[in-house]
Amino acid sequence: MSHTKTGRGDLVTSEAELQHALDAVRSAGTMALDTEFMREKTYRARLCLVQVAALDHIFLLDPLSNLDLAPLADCIADPAIEVLVHAGKQDLEIFNEAYGCLPANVFDVQIAAAFAGFGSSLPYGRLVEMVLGLPLEKGESYTDWCQRPLTASQTRYAADDVRYLPGVAERLKAKLTELGRLEWVQEELRDLERPDAYGVDVERVWKKVTGRGTLRGHQAAVLRELALWREETAARRDLPRGWVLKDPTLVELARRAPSTTSALRNIRGLNPKEVDRSGAEMLAAIERGRKAPKVEMDNTPPRSVQVRARMISGLADALVRARCERASIATEVVMTRAELEALLADVLSDSEDEKNHRLLRGWRRQMAGDAVVGLARGEIALQVVDSPPYVQEVDLDGRQ
Repeated sequence: MSHTKTGRGDLVTSEAELQHALDAVRSAGTMALDTEFMREKTYRARLCLVQVAALDHIFLLDPLSNLDLAPLADCIADPAIEVLVHAGKQDLEIFNEAYGCLPANVFDVQIAAAFAGFGSSLPYGRLVEMVLGLPLEKGESYTDWCQRPLTASQTRYAADDVRYLPGVAERLKAKLTELGRLEWVQEELRDLERPDAYGVDVERVWKKVTGRGTLRGHQAAVLRELALWREETAARRDLPRGWVLKDPTLVELARRAPSTTSALRNIRGLNPKEVDRSGAEMLAAIERGRKAPKVEMDNTPPRSVQVRARMISGLADALVRARCERASIATEVVMTRAELEALLADVLSDSEDEKNHRLLRGWRRQMAGDAVVGLARGEIALQVVDSPPYVQEVDLDGRQ
């Protein structure tokens, strides 16, 4: 067997070999997991290789050899087995879609690193180098993982993707425990264990269409029906949704709401072959949208509140960034600018509710949420100072 410090891993192509690998996983109570997949030309990811590390061994599971990976999915869903990943949501999503398994005990080192002072969204190689001091060779990022046989370079690269995960996780956990943030990370990682974290929410696919903000009322209702049709069609054909209809074309269809096949042909970007194939279905979706109730867009705060929130948002952003710098935590994991501005608008409207704002829940509230609310209410001011992070909070005791 191949030790995790060297070698290319053991290629697993039979049920017996898989059972041996999973016996090691169960004995260890933990496994490092990564996948290689192709998705450029399909709706669903095509799984090409699964890498697993356990008990100082690396196993390369080959799903293209007709290997049934359901037993591995059972391990992913087993709360007694910790699953170590790096930016692993897509990997976990593949198993959720194929086998219906829900992860139960995940530790994502990329997420953990953001809480430990290493920055957010770090690539795996860079994180290994920063945490373990080990530079990795990267030469197979854009390889065709579906080709067989795999080359020596491919198998070495694939094995490296799980080889160092246990060591990185161990160092990060020690650092997070020292900082008192391990519970923060565990709270964040519970999002990966929620059923609604995976799959497509068909009721919301239209809200991901670029350019939808220009539509109102029945136009938005038509877009909703068309986006749902596109999603179902892409899934049925196993094609990227943009290969069925691109977003700008979808928006234009919703805006103009053609009612005949000839009118469909006048829509810019709509392939005539797609009209021949699916014109009747598109027209039916458009008609359903016309007859549906108008879509109520998100409530927009009064203009006066928007202006005040916009003016304050720069100060609030500086406040949060200063707190994050002092704590050596990546600002990106605490909040987005949109989340910050939404919270400010609700505070200024006296309508903030923790159910609607991540910044008012859990560790985020302690880290930044309460301070943002205090700033918006005039209970906290900011003062420029000469040393990092160059601004500090001044408690005004509620005085305006």
